[in-house]
Amino acid sequence: MSRTPETEAPEARDISPRVVLWSAAGLVASIAVAVGIVAGLVHLLGHGRGPAPVTAPPPVAGAPLDEVPYLGGAQVRARAEADLTRYGWADRDAGRAIIPIDRAMDLLARKGWPDPDDKDTGAPE
Repeated sequence: MSRTPETEAPEARDISPRVVLWSAAGLVASIAVAVGIVAGLVHLLGHGRGPAPVTAPPPVAGAPLDEVPYLGGAQVRARAEADLTRYGWADRDAGRAIIPIDRAMDLLARKGWPDPDDKDTGAPE
């Protein structure tokens, strides 16, 4: 006679709760032993060491830095202001001029951005 799912008996025995509990206890004990070993090694190997000594960074090759950097700020600001308010030629051969930033903003507000395909740059011929 062949067995069919209807005539098969269910499993007679499940896993024992005792085996599950002993397995869990073994796992917890293994973790506790590992933590103890790591703590012991940290204590033995790290004992007597203080913080790392603070050393000066190695010197960097190049230009020396200003010892008081804010003293040169006035000259830098004056140079930037002069660059933003002067007229001159950036490239005379190409017809590129330097104009004050306020004048450039006024021209852009009146005329709009130039068309990139337009060859007329507005430079005199």
